[in-house]
Amino acid sequence: MKKSAGFPLTALSAVLAIVGLVFYFINCNTNYFIADGVNPGVIGCTVAAIVVEVLLIAVAQKGQKTWMDILPVAAPVLLMVGFVLFLVSRINAIAAIMTFTNSAENMADLQSCIISLACLLIGCVVAVFASFFDITKEA
Repeated sequence: MKKSAGFPLTALSAVLAIVGLVFYFINCNTNYFIADGVNPGVIGCTVAAIVVEVLLIAVAQKGQKTWMDILPVAAPVLLMVGFVLFLVSRINAIAAIMTFTNSAENMADLQSCIISLACLLIGCVVAVFASFFDITKEA
């Protein structure tokens, strides 16, 4: 079986989700955001989305298509839920840093937050786009 456009897009979405998760952990350990702690919902949804995307690629390679129609929909939904949970937990802090507590240290702490949010959102958009394509095509 040859790989179709859905394969690199799904893989890219999984990589973006992994990068977003790494920067989420980095952000949770910065001086400004350490008090907010780690949100298990963000971690759970992002890890679940990564697992779904890897499962989607693996199942598509074997040619099984009967039950996997939900997987291309599940991955972007999970990524969006993780993104929203993360954004909701940080939106007040982002606003405070951008307006009142704007310092070089706080802006450095905010950078990992912005990178993580961007990766999760772009990963979600890529996953939605990938869902319109097959992972493999018949030879």
